[in-house]
Amino acid sequence: MLMRHLPIPTPFSRHLRRSQRGQSILLLAFAFIALIAFVGLVTDVALLFTRYAALRRAVDAAAIAAAGQVREGTDYATVAIAAEQYIELHNLDSRSTLVETCETDIYQWRLGLGPWEGDPHPESADPWTCGDGTEKCNVPDLMPETELCDWDDPRKLVRVSAQIESPTTFLALIGIPSITLEATAVSETAVLDVALVIDTSESMSQETNSTDYTRVNLSYGAGGSLTIRGECNTTPEDLAAGLGVYSRERWAGCCNDPGTGQVSDGTIRKSTGGFLPNGWIWHDANFNGVWDPGEDGLASSAAQSNSLTDPDGFNFTTLICRPFKTVKDAARQFIKQLDFVRGDRVVLVTFDRAGVAYDPDGDDATFRPLLRSEQAAIDTLNQKVGVLINPTGIHNRCEEYITSQLLWTQWVNGELEEEPARRPFAYESIAPCGNTNVGGGILAASNALTDPDDIRREAVWVMIVLSDGAANVTDRIPDAVNVRDYGLYGYCPWWTFCQLDGDLVWPECTENNPSQSEMEKPVCNDNDPDTRHFCIDWETGEPETGNVECTVAGHYDADDYARDMADFAGLIEVVPDGKQGNFIAMFSIGFGQEVLDEPTAAPLLRYIADAGDNGFIDNNLQQDLREDRNPVPTYPIGGPYPDYYGMPDVCEGDLHPTEQCGQYYYVFYNPSNPEASLAELNDVFEEIASRLFTRLSR
Repeated sequence: MLMRHLPIPTPFSRHLRRSQRGQSILLLAFAFIALIAFVGLVTDVALLFTRYAALRRAVDAAAIAAAGQVREGTDYATVAIAAEQYIELHNLDSRSTLVETCETDIYQWRLGLGPWEGDPHPESADPWTCGDGTEKCNVPDLMPETELCDWDDPRKLVRVSAQIESPTTFLALIGIPSITLEATAVSETAVLDVALVIDTSESMSQETNSTDYTRVNLSYGAGGSLTIRGECNTTPEDLAAGLGVYSRERWAGCCNDPGTGQVSDGTIRKSTGGFLPNGWIWHDANFNGVWDPGEDGLASSAAQSNSLTDPDGFNFTTLICRPFKTVKDAARQFIKQLDFVRGDRVVLVTFDRAGVAYDPDGDDATFRPLLRSEQAAIDTLNQKVGVLINPTGIHNRCEEYITSQLLWTQWVNGELEEEPARRPFAYESIAPCGNTNVGGGILAASNALTDPDDIRREAVWVMIVLSDGAANVTDRIPDAVNVRDYGLYGYCPWWTFCQLDGDLVWPECTENNPSQSEMEKPVCNDNDPDTRHFCIDWETGEPETGNVECTVAGHYDADDYARDMADFAGLIEVVPDGKQGNFIAMFSIGFGQEVLDEPTAAPLLRYIADAGDNGFIDNNLQQDLREDRNPVPTYPIGGPYPDYYGMPDVCEGDLHPTEQCGQYYYVFYNPSNPEASLAELNDVFEEIASRLFTRLSR
């Protein structure tokens, strides 16, 4: 039997065992410290993320608030205070807040601070020059672009940065008591592309009378420098009594040229208080303009126009036509609220018989109607925008209407050998007389805002439509050539101009649709705000082939056309699953008495506002008419289906035309107190400006 001998413990082996037990304790101690450090670090990181998230929210809110203050006339202090207030609302110290705009970059560049440390660019007594040393240059010519200063595409950018000291827990034990957190946000007030769409039909001059000449300090009569023409020297009492209804005080001829002779003796000058910021134009005996566009009250021999009908031919710098002067003054004030320095643009569009977008240089080859500077916009408004001048001298009678009666009478009396092409009280003599092409104005504005050569998809597109009456004319229908062709003067149903109680009853008034109720007024409008007819083929932009509503026997009228153009401009979809709209934010303003007198005027303007408030039509009746293209409502007489159509339009219901709702406004023109009407119209434009929104860019 073998015996196993165990080793005899030695002092060294006993020491080794005790050493291994000590290492285990040490390793456990280090592991425990590491665990505590990890837990502490996680706690610190979690607190840092929480505090950074709060800082981030505060900075984002501050940036949006600051950007909301960026508009014409706002100084840097106002922008900075808005940001600091939002930082404080989040219980953070605003003293570490830095607010920067393009203006602060320019400031640093001039003083040699920030990225330009030690490299100042002070303004000297002499103007900066570039190139050959003779051409004056501004900051964009010399300063490089930055994140906030894009000279090619100015934007309303505000950068807000803020810091906080975040206390630590574990890290404080190793000498790091706090960590500085910093967040930056860039916010942007969206640049605006605004279309001012203004009614310039002859009715916009119909309130002009002799009182307006004295109201603007125009000297005339005994001892004065100007003699008023007899047909222009009409008092408000004459107008109220119905006198002079067809004379020139009711058209642009008198408010452009109220007197005879030329003012050349210097008595009407800016220095003497006779200067009119929006006054009158002078003509010689041949109606060639002789007004000096320098607005100094002196006549000159330079002709401003050779045509009474060319909208670009006159210099309307000093127009006094009432009530249009009020509209023009308010439009000028609104333009001054836009921030052209930071990228806003405006296009001026007028409509009478046609819609016209005004290009300052008048060159069709370089048509750029979106104006990029305040001065260019003001000059274009002053010089090019005026009331349509009716060459007949009668504001509500067109040349075709008058000449047709004259020539027909001559033919009946044997004074002419051939029957005139135009018959009196017939389509070809009445359809041309419409002068309020609301749809044409909207279309011209929409095309200008979305022109591929000028479009800015990041901008907010805004359209403001102002009219004093109902739509009564449209753009022409393609292929119409002869005066008796339906469509040469637009969509004008034959039965809206027929006169059945006289001797002249034409075949189209009795044969095309005998069951249709004939009407005399208004021209090219069925005068019913609750009808809707459809004609446009949105794939081609032309009348639908085979659609009887597009013909002389149809019902598609100027009001329907204007609503279609509003759909095209304001809606997301013009037709379901089809043609896309332009989604332009649209506001409308009814101005003057005719909006109250004409049944379709206010409803059309409210429809425009409805189309432009959210990209959808919310009016239940109009939704029903658009849904099935049936001119007759299909819901029960008890009312529309609210669950089916959703929330009704805010303008829906039995509202008076004067009642403001949604994006529709009304302003009454008071001939005896135009200053009060101007103040009210200015308030409307101010409210519209305040409703334009901001967005966070990133």
